[in-house]
Amino acid sequence: MAEKAKFDREAAFKSIIGAGRQSENAVAEEKNAKKNSDRVQRAYYLDRDIDKALRRMALENEKNLTETINDILRKGLEHFL
Repeated sequence: MAEKAKFDREAAFKSIIGAGRQSENAVAEEKNAKKNSDRVQRAYYLDRDIDKALRRMALENEKNLTETINDILRKGLEHFL
């Protein structure tokens, strides 16, 4: 009786996207890890009006939301930093 060949997922993945792409992804992930090494991710509930104001402020200052919130918190927490 002939033995049934097993499907090799890793080989199929490499043939579809190319073996070199894995190393590119690893380099990109390493850069992101270094960039965000001094940051932590938190989740807080905000009132809708505050959320709207933060988004509007970020757009007007041409910054992303994270930068905008960090700037506001740094000003407000100046005494504690």
